[in-house]
Amino acid sequence: MTERTEMKNSIISKESLVGIWTLMDMKTVDNEENVIYSYGENPPGYLIYTKEGYVSVAMMNKHRLNLGLTVQHIMDMGYGIKRKINMFKYIKALFRYIQAVQQFVSYTGKYKVRDNKVIHNLEICSVPDVIGVDFERAIELSGDKLFMTVLEPDYTVYTTWQRISEV
Repeated sequence: MTERTEMKNSIISKESLVGIWTLMDMKTVDNEENVIYSYGENPPGYLIYTKEGYVSVAMMNKHRLNLGLTVQHIMDMGYGIKRKINMFKYIKALFRYIQAVQQFVSYTGKYKVRDNKVIHNLEICSVPDVIGVDFERAIELSGDKLFMTVLEPDYTVYTTWQRISEV
């Protein structure tokens, strides 16, 4: 019997989540058993739970491309030929920006624990469409590891976090 299955029937309290967690693994498995790494394998990320009931999450693909713009490009587009040259840089940067946004998520809000599930109520989010939405995850604790599962009709998301501080 693994440590994770031994903990499965334990009741998880809000206090047991308080701390700073680093992302160890995140994968999505669809109904046909295809594994998808939305943020790449071993993506960087942090999850912070406070004793006051706040949660903050940020994760991304560590292989995102730089936009390719200097501060000077952003501040001054220029005129004439300089403007035309910079326009190509802006178009390239726009496509890279779209990619960068798709491979990054961050949100914060309040959380609560109920029936070994954590519910994050998003107050601020990099995706504006989900502000005010409750994100519910089934959770298991095993030592300093936190396992989260999101069950959707067409896929399941598995996330593993490692506690790095109890704040």
